[in-house]
Amino acid sequence: MNDSIKKQLEWIKEMATSKGYTLNIFERDTSQEKGLGSHYVDYAKKEIEITLPLGHEEKDAILLHELIHAEFFLTGFPRILRSPEIQYDGLDLDLFQHIEDLSQHVLLYSKMNELKVMHDKENTNFLKNYLTNLFPDDQYTFVRNAFILTESFYRNPVEFLNYEPDIRKTHPNSDQLYRKLKRVLATIKSPLTARYAIIRLFDIVQEEFARCSIKYDFKEKCILGSVLLENQRQLFVSDLFQLVKRPKLKHIYLQEKRTGYYVQVLGSTIDFQKEKEFIKQVRCDKYSGLN
Repeated sequence: MNDSIKKQLEWIKEMATSKGYTLNIFERDTSQEKGLGSHYVDYAKKEIEITLPLGHEEKDAILLHELIHAEFFLTGFPRILRSPEIQYDGLDLDLFQHIEDLSQHVLLYSKMNELKVMHDKENTNFLKNYLTNLFPDDQYTFVRNAFILTESFYRNPVEFLNYEPDIRKTHPNSDQLYRKLKRVLATIKSPLTARYAIIRLFDIVQEEFARCSIKYDFKEKCILGSVLLENQRQLFVSDLFQLVKRPKLKHIYLQEKRTGYYVQVLGSTIDFQKEKEFIKQVRCDKYSGLN
């Protein structure tokens, strides 16, 4: 493990501790899983779990990758979360994962390059495996292709150029959407701009699905973590958010007034009226779960 990774590891451990989290790192066989490495946040236990592939030759670089994801979580980058009472299918989970990852990978791979640590072989294999096996360029599958193209570009922009001319000819819809996604992701510089970009990506995907006669509404599907400006932290919660009871659902939700996105699931046992009065009296920086 080189010094860059050691420093990042110690820094993330310290940051996690300062925010009441513990960082746990495990190794196991991940060869049958979608990704070689992974990170998971247990909000209830306040644990960040990083899983690394057992015996992998680029294990250290994969560790750095996951540590940077942990850094983004600890510094307030928004996450796309699920409600415990909504049923999700493979498309939902695929969309959430792709969009959240891309909102961080645009900066993550740049940082890895700056630190001169990269899982180059894994990136080369990713491009070879995915770019030569794209989905058809029609219906809604071209949206998945566009995510794959964008991810591939961030992983290795030089190698990506070897595939791009052919893809532009064989998958024009995928290529066009990829360029649109990349323009939005280029605006990400901070947690706040990452959230703006995520919402814009939601809008773009919904528009593309609508053209394929597929109705999809991210607002009704996911929980999008909030990101507050410094001056907003001193506002009352009710200035920015409202409590909502949703049809056919038992839990109470905290909804952002400006965008309509749900930012928290508060549970089904709280007293709605009492909580409604409470958010009129408590500041955002004192309310549990608000960034």
